[in-house]
Amino acid sequence: MSQSSKHVEWCLNKAKKEITECKKLGKRAKHRGLSKTSTDIGGARKHLAKAEHNLEGITRFKEIGFSDWSMSAGFYCMYHCFLAIAAKFGYESANQACTISLMRLLKESSKIPLEEKFIALL
Repeated sequence: MSQSSKHVEWCLNKAKKEITECKKLGKRAKHRGLSKTSTDIGGARKHLAKAEHNLEGITRFKEIGFSDWSMSAGFYCMYHCFLAIAAKFGYESANQACTISLMRLLKESSKIPLEEKFIALL
């Protein structure tokens, strides 16, 4: 079992535990891990729209003299692309490290043709 696979499993268990705890306390179910859901193409499209918005922000920040914010916008552009991929494969993530591990696992299992350099950027 790869390190990515182990971490994804840990993330899934973390989310299950937190959701169960919320339900016991009568709170809205939320988590800070990775949850297996059904494929959500609509959610994937929303994440891609957010990624495009952040990509546009990179250009605008430079135009108005706030290019130091471009790096943050670039990070979130990539991250929302990863969240879109996760949604397409039926995952919902509330943890950046879990999202990155999921991308590595999907790459390792040949489900996505993603170069490691893009994962390493995050």
